[in-house]
Amino acid sequence: MATEPDAQDAAKAPDPAAFVHGLVNALSDYASAERERLTLSASMRAGDGLARLLLAVVMLLAVSGVVLMLSVAWALLLARWLNDPVLGFALSAATYLVLGLLFYLLWRTVLRDRIILSVVNATHDRT
Repeated sequence: MATEPDAQDAAKAPDPAAFVHGLVNALSDYASAERERLTLSASMRAGDGLARLLLAVVMLLAVSGVVLMLSVAWALLLARWLNDPVLGFALSAATYLVLGLLFYLLWRTVLRDRIILSVVNATHDRT
């Protein structure tokens, strides 16, 4: 009878090798799941970035086309008023030069600092 309780206690005692083997399997499964999660997260970010880039390119092309057509129409209108096509297109180009200089002056005096401040505030608020 003395041997029977010892055999029962031995059967109930946890096996360290089985515990370590289970732990290794669980860690391996966790590492695989984490790798898949990181891959999915990276692919989602890349897909989102590419979608935004595609939208920006398409919108840039559309806006550029509209600006080009309006520029030609403006030049032709000026050419009709002045009875000189070359002068009409030259004044159309001068219009863009004046608009560019006005934007540059606004950028250097007001816009640049406001945009930088808004980006810094948005970045600070996000984190």
